[in-house]
Amino acid sequence: MTTNRHRTGPRAMPAALGCLALLTPLILCGCAPQPQWTRPEITQTEFDRDAAACRREASRATYRDPFAYSSGLDQGLEHAVAQERFFEQCMFSRGYRQEERPAGR
Repeated sequence: MTTNRHRTGPRAMPAALGCLALLTPLILCGCAPQPQWTRPEITQTEFDRDAAACRREASRATYRDPFAYSSGLDQGLEHAVAQERFFEQCMFSRGYRQEERPAGR
């Protein structure tokens, strides 16, 4: 009688390496320079107010009826990308620019 056991031999190694290969870029992304919004002579309070207003505008511009039918699995991702584009356009229109700064600063 043979029993069904978990494989821990040479066949398990490619699966572990595959997981490591997928996780490594995600971990390293945290170390990459992150773009930050900048505008000369602006206070944190003013930035927070402008960013909140742009988030509201982006939300209104991309509003979808939650009860409307949507087909396709990637509709949520497309909506998020469109909303982020509206937000960026709003920030640019208010005089902000994006600059890359090292992560952790």
